[in-house]
Amino acid sequence: MRYLIFSLMLAAAAHAITCTEGHLMYDKDFYSLFINKDDAYLDSSTNFTDVLISKKLIREEDRILVIKNKEGKSDTSLYSYLINDINSPVDSSVAYKKSVVGDTTLIEAIVDEPNQGTDLRISKYKIKLFKNGLIADAFRETQENTYEDHFEHILKNDTLFVLELLSVDGAPKDTMEYTLYVADKDDDHLCHEFYRVNFCFGEDGCLGPNDTVVHNGDMVENTGFTLKETETGFVLEGDGGIAIYQDFMVYTDDYVPASIAKRPAARIKQPNRDYYFDTKGRKQFKAIPYRVQF
Repeated sequence: MRYLIFSLMLAAAAHAITCTEGHLMYDKDFYSLFINKDDAYLDSSTNFTDVLISKKLIREEDRILVIKNKEGKSDTSLYSYLINDINSPVDSSVAYKKSVVGDTTLIEAIVDEPNQGTDLRISKYKIKLFKNGLIADAFRETQENTYEDHFEHILKNDTLFVLELLSVDGAPKDTMEYTLYVADKDDDHLCHEFYRVNFCFGEDGCLGPNDTVVHNGDMVENTGFTLKETETGFVLEGDGGIAIYQDFMVYTDDYVPASIAKRPAARIKQPNRDYYFDTKGRKQFKAIPYRVQF
C-alpha cells in the first residue's frame, strides 16, 4: 500500500520542475566546474548547425572525459583531472577544496588549462552554491592583462536573474551581461529570455533580434528555451543564435522534487481494529475490566 501511494505521488509530481529551476540546476553544475553534484548534472549535449555535434561527459572518480561525435566520427579526450587538494594542481586539472555550511556549498578551485598561445595556464575560482542561486568569482591572467569576473545567478519566483561583471587590469567592474529568464505565465516549461544591450556603439543603434534596432541599455527579448521532462531528468532545448542546442540533465540519487518534499505525508487508512463494549453495551477503544469482545 505504501509503495502504491508513493508511486502515485511520483506520478503527481510529473512536470514538477520549471524551466527556470532546470536552468539554475544546469548553471550550478557548470559554474561548480562539474565538481559538485547538487540536484542534477550534465550528462550530454547536442548542437545542430550544418552538422550534428554531440558530446557526452564520462564522470569518473578523479577525472572527466569527453566523448565528441561529429559527422559520425567520435573521439575521446580528457576534460580535466579532479584533485581534492587545492595545493596540488597538475596539467589539465581542477584542484579544489570544498566545504558545506548549512545548506550552502563553498568551493575554492585552481584550474590548470593547457597553454593557448601566450596565455598563462592558471585561473582561480571561488564559488558559492545555495538553494536559490550561485555566486562565483574568477581571476585569470595572460601575459598582457588580468581579468576578474563576477557571476550571480539568482532565482526569485518565476524569474532567473543572471548578472556578469568584468574588471580588466584592476579597473572598476563593469556589467558584461544582464539577463532575465522568465517562465511563461501559461506554461512554466517555457522560458522567455530578456537581455540588456551593452555593446552597441553605432550612433543610429545596432541590429537586434528579428531585425529590430536596439541601443545600449535597452532590454530586448531574445529567443527563449523549453524544458522537457525525461525518466531520469530533463532536457533544455533552445536556439543559441548560432546553433540549436539540447542539454541533457540527469537527477542525482539524492534529488527529491520540491512538490514531493513539500507534500504532506499521505494518510494511510488503518486496518479495522477490535472494539470493546462495556457491560452496558457502550463502545470502548481501550480494554477495560468486564468487557465483551465481538
